[in-house]
Amino acid sequence: MLKSERNVIKDAKGKNIKRIETSSNYVSEFLLRACIEFPNMKEVNPFYRELIESTIDINQTLKALGHISAERRIILKLKGNAIGRIKGLEKTESTKAGPIVREFYGRLSGLVKKLDRSIENYNRAAKKLKELPKVKTDLPTAIIAGYPNTGKSTILGRLTKSQPKVAAYPFTTQKLEIGYLIHNYLKFQLIDTPGLLDRPLEERNKIERKGIAAFKYLAEAIVFVVDPTMQCGFPLEKQESLFREIKKEFEGIAVIPVINKADTASKKEMEKAKKAFPNAIIEGKRIKSGLGEKISEVLEKEFEEKASKGKETRKGS
Repeated sequence: MLKSERNVIKDAKGKNIKRIETSSNYVSEFLLRACIEFPNMKEVNPFYRELIESTIDINQTLKALGHISAERRIILKLKGNAIGRIKGLEKTESTKAGPIVREFYGRLSGLVKKLDRSIENYNRAAKKLKELPKVKTDLPTAIIAGYPNTGKSTILGRLTKSQPKVAAYPFTTQKLEIGYLIHNYLKFQLIDTPGLLDRPLEERNKIERKGIAAFKYLAEAIVFVVDPTMQCGFPLEKQESLFREIKKEFEGIAVIPVINKADTASKKEMEKAKKAFPNAIIEGKRIKSGLGEKISEVLEKEFEEKASKGKETRKGS
């Protein structure tokens, strides 16, 4: 055979192998990216693990990922077989390369169609995960709780001295408000959770209860805001009842009661509120309450205790 003829056969093989590699690599890399980008549930922070399990159907999503991974392995095997067949063609069989490629395309298309439902389930889950709040799980954190309209957002803005960031949250129709408190060169995270810690537990569905459970992993302290003026629409007795519920639900976590709107409340309202919440911090416009210092003190103490326990655990392991 002439050298030019050998080059033609070689070129024909190379072009067809390139077609197989290009199409299979595109699909397999797309599927691999889906598997890699999904959070490893064994390694993810417990706060986010709780959120993920509450936000998506985790079993359905893991099943979809298993299917995607298995089909990817089949695609890579088909690719290897098809390329091997082309490389093994004799000089008189160069015309068989085209049919091998078409056969590969057909089988690749069939495998991708089989993945339609799994990819749809995965994409649905991935979209929901992108909506999860970007909470800093490494920062000491205080959660702000209390009935609606007690002034939680005002206190958050006052403490952080800036407009709090607003983040989507899967358990409520409202948004998380996140701010940062700086004290003695240390940074603390404050989060208001509208729609979660603002009504009795018996009024919540299972998903909302899951959301509350997630915050147990995150909170070093809870700031409970009380409105003594009744402007919020909830009597002091109900606020006191919610306070007791939250203390019970977050047992072991420091709860700091704050009587807000002291600048507008009457003397009688303040006396009643102080009796219901005897150790509360008094807060209001132009009142130097020391709330920021108190939160920082509690967070710093809780954080140091956790760090100390972590060191002891590592020494004993």
